[in-house]
Amino acid sequence: MDTEQIKSAGPDYVRGGKQKALYSLAETVEWPCPLCGSSEAELIKTERGVLKVVECKSCDLIRVNPRLESPESVYQGDQALYEAEFREIILGKRPHHRDKNYLQDIAVLERLKPTGNFLDIGTSTGAFLRHARGRGWNLTGVEPSPSLGGLARKWWGLEIKQGFVEKLDLPSAHYDIVTMTDVFEHIVNPREVLATVRRVLKPDGIVFIKVPNGLFNVMKYRMRHMLGKAESDDFDAYEHVVHYSEQTLDAMIRAAGLKPLEIVVETPVQPPMWHKYVGQYFQHQSPFFMDWKTYSAREVLYQAARLEKALTRHVGYLAPNIGCIATCAS
Repeated sequence: MDTEQIKSAGPDYVRGGKQKALYSLAETVEWPCPLCGSSEAELIKTERGVLKVVECKSCDLIRVNPRLESPESVYQGDQALYEAEFREIILGKRPHHRDKNYLQDIAVLERLKPTGNFLDIGTSTGAFLRHARGRGWNLTGVEPSPSLGGLARKWWGLEIKQGFVEKLDLPSAHYDIVTMTDVFEHIVNPREVLATVRRVLKPDGIVFIKVPNGLFNVMKYRMRHMLGKAESDDFDAYEHVVHYSEQTLDAMIRAAGLKPLEIVVETPVQPPMWHKYVGQYFQHQSPFFMDWKTYSAREVLYQAARLEKALTRHVGYLAPNIGCIATCAS
């Protein structure tokens, strides 16, 4: 696709995935709260036509209901377009826009478990797991998308098992580390997946989960609405089916027989802004000036969230992302 074709592609700029601007009810399914099972919920907002973001009246978990019947199909996209998104990174010319976040998380894991068997769930193209190579771990990735998992093998030489982790024949009590980085919010059966994690984790193993903070998204949407700004995908409801807070993430992890050790404020992700100028999404960093207001606002909120956590010992509305280290419950 040449530059003029990209520019004329409309508001849905070119990306490797299959996301659409609008969805119909025929593409969705109703589902109860995956934490407590209740169907009673309060509407927060609607995105992309029919995808409703709701808060459970029983346990406060935020989910999308109705949600896409198969949200993972968004990532069954065109492999050539994915390669175009990653081209500069593959060639070693530019860092991935999340590399700062990934390296900070890897440093935490290396401090806690410097050696052993490492399982990454939802590896995608391997952008995160590639940073764990050459350290003290035996690496295995799990990825349902054949195109994304294939690229992780092709680009970085990673061992990838294709499929959903709960359906794979993985050894019990085998892994020292299990990670889900920017993955858990996509999962429609979180309790089943965590039960699998509990089974394959060694008794002294650790689990690392990083997710967007649902309360931050609520605040962002309400501020935008109050200021009369245009509608936006505050919740990315077409792909993010559950939106966790510190409270609901803790509850979900405990329900699976795992024990959260710490829930922390994660550094903000700064998405690249190339698509605003050329009509195509690229995964490498864009210059600060392209989106300096949003970039600065995220950084200010991150520092405020760290202060809030230090003073109250809780993660509130200000943190864009939250991370959790957990282990097997005794």
